[in-house]
Formats: sequence, structure tokens, C-alpha cells
Amino acid sequence: MRLKCAAVLAVASLSGAVAVAVPAGATPVVTTPAPGPSPSQVGSARAEAAALEARIVVDNQREQIAGERYDEAIVLLQRADALLARDRGVLARDARHLVGARHLVRSVAVADYVDGVSAAAQFGAVLSSSIVEASTVTAYAGVAATRLQSAVDALAAAERQLRAGTTAEAAAAGRARAAVSSAAQARDIAAGTAEATAATLRRVRGRIASLIAQQEAAAAAAARARAIAAAAAAAAARAHAEAQARAAALAAQREAEAQAAAAATVAAAAAGSDPSSPAAQAAAAAAVGSASAAGASGQPPVEPHGSSAAGLEAVRTAESYLGVPYVWGGASSSGLDCSGLTMLAWASSGVTLSHSAWYQYEESTHIPLSAIRPGDLLFYWFPSDGSDPVTHVAMYVGSGPYGTATVIQAPQPGQDVSYAPMYYYGLVGAARPGP
Repeated sequence: MRLKCAAVLAVASLSGAVAVAVPAGATPVVTTPAPGPSPSQVGSARAEAAALEARIVVDNQREQIAGERYDEAIVLLQRADALLARDRGVLARDARHLVGARHLVRSVAVADYVDGVSAAAQFGAVLSSSIVEASTVTAYAGVAATRLQSAVDALAAAERQLRAGTTAEAAAAGRARAAVSSAAQARDIAAGTAEATAATLRRVRGRIASLIAQQEAAAAAAARARAIAAAAAAAAARAHAEAQARAAALAAQREAEAQAAAAATVAAAAAGSDPSSPAAQAAAAAAVGSASAAGASGQPPVEPHGSSAAGLEAVRTAESYLGVPYVWGGASSSGLDCSGLTMLAWASSGVTLSHSAWYQYEESTHIPLSAIRPGDLLFYWFPSDGSDPVTHVAMYVGSGPYGTATVIQAPQPGQDVSYAPMYYYGLVGAARPGP
């Protein structure tokens, strides 16, 4: 029997407060998590990272070699500059010596001229020319004293050698500077290449970390989905077992009712009374009620432990609605649903309940079935009633057509408020409204 009752809207956020069963025989619906990155994607990224790491090793070696060559070029440049500076110093010193020698040669030439030596033609050249020029050397040779000839020749040779050496050192220094510039450029290129490769490697490693995180999240989601599916399957199996037990109990109840009716008929006949007489029918009805109470759930009927004025008043009010049709969301004599019936019943005792089976379960004090008494509420959840943890409520009467196992409820659309034998299928628990 599928039972319905009203539920207050906009309460979905509370659905995690109570465990929800899975419909008996239904296939659990489990959302399949989105697949994570494939192993080939991660493997490809790792291979790319390994290639970049190898390239960085080569780039670092190149950068180191370029740096060493730059350092060598700096040393060579410093050495060339030092040699050039030394040669320039030597040249300057020899130039000073040459000036002195030229002055001495001029003095000798002037003396010879004064003494009448025929050197007038060469005198001007001696005073204005460089000693390294061949004609001037000849002029000096013609006008200078013999004792100065070797000194003049030596100075001329030194001047030529120094000028040649200075030119060579200057060229070497220029080559060294060019080598320094080239080495610096190679070093900067190698460093830039290594940094670019390292930046690419950082990005690839970040992508690898992201892929691995996605894989782990997908694996965790899959594990959660499997756990949910397993729990749902277990709950479905339990619900199916409960349904089978309920069916067996129902069959036993019907068998007991039939046997009790037959026994009552036999007893009436043995007593010599008419089986159709009111007394015989009353005895048969009592026997059937006792059998129904014992077999409604396959368990002994629950005996009430005392009662309260508020609970008895709630029962009387609920019974006043017997025969009223079920109307979803209704709470009046023209129609009501399961929680509307219990809400109105307890309102007569001064207890305010929400118009929701779930909320009434939360608002009431939970009690064991062994302590149930008239007016207490029984809460249920049925497989086809949605995701709310409580979807139906009935009131325990304690004494009625089904003996001490009688409840009153607004069952479902198309039925009226009526008594029913106490049942355990889908039972969530019992609770008592009020303080």
C-alpha cells in the first residue's frame, strides 16, 4: 500500500539529517562522476617535462661554457690592454730619448756647419725630418759625427720596432675586445635559452600537477559513487526483505482471520446457536480482530502503557474525521492529508504541529515502540514517496477494530480517513508530541 502525505516545500536543505532508504526492488540511481584525465595525457605531459629537463641540462652546460669563454676573453683583453699600455710607455720613453739624440745630432751638425763642414744642403732636413725616414738617416749620416752614427742607427731601429709593436698590441687589444663582446653575447643567449626552457618546464609541471589532481578527484568521486551504489543496493535489499516479510505476515493474518472465523462458526454451531445470529457474528468479529492484531506485522500486538488526557483527546479528535476524504495539503473537515489529520488532532489538546510529517517527526519526542500510548505518532518512509526522510504519519489509537494494534490515518488519494492495523513496513520511528 502506497501512502502519501503533505510535505512543506523548500526544506530540501534538511534532507541529509535522516538516512533515506532506497525503494524495494528499484535500481539505485547513481550519478556517474566525470572521468578524469587519461593516463596517456599524464604520461605525455611527463615525457614533455623529461625532455625539457634534459634540454635544460644541455642549456646550462652551454651557458657555463659561454661564461667560461667570456671570463677567458676578459683575461685576454686585460692582458692585451696591459701590453699595449706597457708598449706605449716604452715608446714614450724611447721617444724622449730620441728627442735627446736628435738634439745632440743637431748640435753636432751645427758645430760642423760652423766649422765649415759642407752640410748646408742636409741641414734643413735634419732639423725637420724623422729619423726613421731613409733620406733623413742619410742626411744624419752625412752631417753627424762618426761617434754618433751607431747611436742614430740604434734609435731609428728602436723607433721602427716600437711603432710596429704598438700597432700589433693595439690590434691584439681590438681582437680581445671583439672576443669579449662575442662571448658576452653567447653567454646572454645561452642564459636566455635556459631561462625560457625553465619557464616552459614550470608550466608543464603545473599542468602535470593539475592533471594528477583531476585524476585523484575523479578517483575519489568514483569511490564515493561506488560507496553510494553499494549502500543503495544494501538498502534496496533490506527494503525488499521487509516487503517479503510484510507479504508473509499479511498472508498469515488472512489465514488466521479465516481460521478464527471458522472456529467461531463451529463454536456457535456446537452451542446450538445460529451462526448468523448477532452473538455469533460478534464472537467471530472479536476473533478476527484478535487474529488481525496478532498477525498484522508478524509480531505480537503492542500493548499501550498508560495514557494521557492530551493523547486521548487527540485520538477522539482524529476519530471525528473518520470518513473525510484524503486531500493533499488539506486540513479541514472537507478534506485532509496525513499530517493535516495529526496536526488538527493534537491542536485540540493545545499542541501545535507543523503541516509536514517530516517536521512533526522533528518537533516531537522520539520514543521506543515499547513505550507507545494512545495519541502517539508513527512515522514512515515509502520507496516511491520521494527523497524526504519522512513521508507519512499515522496516529496510534490503542483500542479499535484491530484491538490494541489499531492506528488511524489519512492513507492516500482516493481513500478516506480510516482505521488500520498497526504496520511496520517503512516505519522510521515513533514520537510523542507536546512537552
